[in-house]
Amino acid sequence: MRRLDAGTVPATPTSAATLSGDLLDHRWAAIVGTLSRGRALRPVQHQAIAQHRILESRQNVVVCAPPNSGKSLVGHLLLLDAVLQGRRAILLEPLRALAQEQADELTERLTALPPSTLATPPRVAISTGDYRLEGELPGGAPPQGGEIIVATPERLDAILRNPGNAEWIASIGAVVLDEAHLLSDLKRGPTLELLVASMLSLPAPPRIALLSATIGEPEHLREWLAPCQLVISTARTALSREVWALKADETPDEVLVEAIREALTAPEQAVIVFVYRRAAADTLARKLTEALGTAALPYHSGQSSSQRLSTRAEFQEGRCRCLVSTTALAMGVNLPATHIFVRDSTFFGSGKLRVDELLQILGRAGRGERKGHAVVLLRPNDDWNADELAALLRAESLPALRSAFDVTTKAYADHGKTGGDPRDLSAAGLVASCLGRAGETGLSREQLGTWLGNTLGARSLATRIDAALRWLTDPSRVIAYVDEQQQYHLTVLGRAGVRSMLPLPYLSGLGQLLRDLISLDANGRLLQRWSSLDHLLVAALLPERAPKLRRFSEPLASQIDAWHENRPVEDKSLLFAEWVMSAAGASKAEELLGSLGVSPNGKASRDLGHARARAYSAMLAAIVLDERSRGVPLPDIERRWGVHDLEGLDESWRDTALWLLAGHANLLEVRAFYHHLREACSATDEQVKATKRALGRMRSQAYDLLEALKFCSPLGPMLRGIRSTVGPAVDGPVAGIATIRKLEAAGVTSMVQIRQMGIDALVQAGIQKRYARQIRSYIDRRLR
Repeated sequence: MRRLDAGTVPATPTSAATLSGDLLDHRWAAIVGTLSRGRALRPVQHQAIAQHRILESRQNVVVCAPPNSGKSLVGHLLLLDAVLQGRRAILLEPLRALAQEQADELTERLTALPPSTLATPPRVAISTGDYRLEGELPGGAPPQGGEIIVATPERLDAILRNPGNAEWIASIGAVVLDEAHLLSDLKRGPTLELLVASMLSLPAPPRIALLSATIGEPEHLREWLAPCQLVISTARTALSREVWALKADETPDEVLVEAIREALTAPEQAVIVFVYRRAAADTLARKLTEALGTAALPYHSGQSSSQRLSTRAEFQEGRCRCLVSTTALAMGVNLPATHIFVRDSTFFGSGKLRVDELLQILGRAGRGERKGHAVVLLRPNDDWNADELAALLRAESLPALRSAFDVTTKAYADHGKTGGDPRDLSAAGLVASCLGRAGETGLSREQLGTWLGNTLGARSLATRIDAALRWLTDPSRVIAYVDEQQQYHLTVLGRAGVRSMLPLPYLSGLGQLLRDLISLDANGRLLQRWSSLDHLLVAALLPERAPKLRRFSEPLASQIDAWHENRPVEDKSLLFAEWVMSAAGASKAEELLGSLGVSPNGKASRDLGHARARAYSAMLAAIVLDERSRGVPLPDIERRWGVHDLEGLDESWRDTALWLLAGHANLLEVRAFYHHLREACSATDEQVKATKRALGRMRSQAYDLLEALKFCSPLGPMLRGIRSTVGPAVDGPVAGIATIRKLEAAGVTSMVQIRQMGIDALVQAGIQKRYARQIRSYIDRRLR
């Protein structure tokens, strides 16, 4: 093995300068002292406060500083500055786990503020996809004491798309965007650009701050956000980086075992290893635990949120000193570690990690003032050349941050997108979002150009507006239309889908499928056969994030067919029965996928074999959700269907399905298909009424399915019943999901069992007495 120096960053002394007197008034000095926990300020913090005087300025701010440099405190001060002016403040985090972490940290620090600084600490609220289904809506004026909202960009985008939230939007005084380098990300960048552009377009724009460790040529951002202050610091905890070039006879895991054993000889040191796949994280964690004789835990998105929370606590409290995580979570692993090892830098089918990505990951090494050590391991067949990578890491050369719309088509193709220029679809998403914000008045082509002119990639985006409008107004999609005054509007279908944050291909595909079914039978008889399973099948067929649980085979197809045959008539899937379920050569799955606009495995939808395999695989994913909604335990599902490691995957798939179902339930109203009924089908009034009834039934199915999927327990119907009947009659909280989990842990899985238990027995099972009374009251009425 060759060990190559990849650069050393020396420790930078913290500032000893006082922040009282002419630098800060007494209130701000006390706030800064509390938020920094009385420690001396880090260089980037002192530079922002003392040199740039950000607490006196109203300019936008771009902060570029390494990981572990203390830039988060700068963002917190800007949020609090807006709150002190009576405005709302928003912190945007790219991951829900990171949003929760930041919300917890802000709550803890703001609660510790002395009364002399704030009479009432501001409320810290979290707003992510986890909470959308709980009826979360923006309020009016900020509460007394102010409000800081920690949100994901997608959640804020959903709020901005509704013109009815204009008053709430106008109350925003500051928006802090963490991990701002994601502006150039091919997938998430366009949404971030439009969020910032929307803020800049307001009559009274809020203050905008961008925070990042890996922004190249940040002057472009200062020009975009002008007037804007640029705070740049290279100071951080001491860090040494290396590239280890392995020989052909050396295995990365064996090398890691010895390196980690040496690192953990000092009790204050801790290690995080980054690998590519979740399965690799699980395997390596087991291998390290056996070899080292101390716990090494996996940490990845395939785990449930409770598992990740428990693992974080183990690591933070020192009971575990070695984590194995996926590089996909590197952005969100905000955990202190002295040593970082990147085992996998080349990903099959995706290529190698970029230098800026590696610098971001390696920069997480360093714990407090303790020096960090970071290593990239390279196998002989990895894409990176060891000497080249070491030189690039030493130079710390970061690529210029560019708009996603300035990225070449080849880069998009390498990113996994195919079929035309994918930037046109991204542009269509931005245009549709703008039309949603505009409401009933719509926007002209020129107004759209002005609106999108505030984006970072305005010049490139301007050339794609016409293609985006053609995509949206295509007769096969009918997401938007242009009126006689050349104003563009969203259709009823388009408005419902865009405000629900449905991906445009999903919205287009589901709309076309429903129009096709109406065309086949305008009397609504086909739609009347639609079941809850059809909702799940569509959710599995359309999005890219639906899981591939098992390789397709004829035995699997036979097993699925038998399962479907044994269901009650009202629970059978219309789509599966009519278009999928059949022997090879007789299935009409290609017609179903064609209607949805889906090309299986990148092949033409007329390829029956691939279409059938795709449809059966989607049906398996739908079955898993169906059985989970009925409370079937995961181990039973795994045994029955021959799938493995469902726990984390199940949670991720349910989250996706909940998001999609909540959105497409909003599409199921007759107004969205009225024009098609009258113009394409020449439907009578009775046929329109029949379709309306069928769509209403489908909408009710979707809402019932949402409730069932949230609980995934045989006791779910009981809890839904309590909430709908007992809830309004009681003063205070109502039994929730935690109550179900306690009952299940005590072996109680049916209402018949609960009927045999008194209130005291329920309390002994861990249920609070007020919830025990609610349960008994409901059971007595339900089963008497």
